[in-house]
Formats: sequence, C-alpha cells, structure tokens
Amino acid sequence: MQDLADSLEAMPTSTIPISVLIPAKDEELNIVDCLESLARADEVFVVDSQSGDRTPVIAQHYGATVVPFYFDGSYPKKKNWALDHLPLHNDWVLIVDCDERIPDGLWDAMADAIQNPTYAGYYLNPLLPRG
Repeated sequence: MQDLADSLEAMPTSTIPISVLIPAKDEELNIVDCLESLARADEVFVVDSQSGDRTPVIAQHYGATVVPFYFDGSYPKKKNWALDHLPLHNDWVLIVDCDERIPDGLWDAMADAIQNPTYAGYYLNPLLPRG
C-alpha cells in the first residue's frame, strides 16, 4: 500500500466541479491508473458490483466513495441507477470505465466548458486513452 500512499501525496489540491461515476467489478488491475487520472474531479463514486478482488479497498484508499450495486436482471442498470440514486453534488457528471484515462488536456477543456453558460453538456470522443 506504500505505492498508493505515495500516489495520494501527488494528487492536485484544486478540483473541478464534476462528479465522476465509475462502474466496476473486479477491476483492481485498472482502477489505480483510472483514479489517478480523475484526481481533478470534485467527487468520485465507484459503483461496485460485488467485486471479489481489492477494487473497493483501492477505490476507498484513493478517496472515492464506494457504493455497492446489486443488479437484479432488469432496469435500472448500474449507470442509470447511479444517476438516479447517488447524492451527486455537481451538475456535471462524467461516467468513466476503469480502463479509461482522462488526460489533463481534457480536464482543462471540461473546466472551461462548465464555466460557459451556453453549454449544457460535453461530448467525449469514445476513443479515450485506455490502460
């Protein structure tokens, strides 16, 4: 866990008012790099489907709020459930898969966009960097 502690010390202190949702299950191999790329987000929720690995522990260590999700085979699925039920503090929500990374340039562009009252959303190219 020392590597995780070292990474936490390097995280930026100023954040952007964006809430991030990460759907996850058994993603301990991807979640560290993903969470490190989300350090500029105001809040991060990991919506976990009963991972059998260390995904929830790692996410909590990085300051994410881990929320258990139990899919019953019908609507709503994980992302829709999270949008409907989590106490999101921000108007802007970014959904990121564990194998995706948000580069600094994209954070800068999103920070600019959310300050512009003419924007109601932001389209991301589906070809985000993946781990």
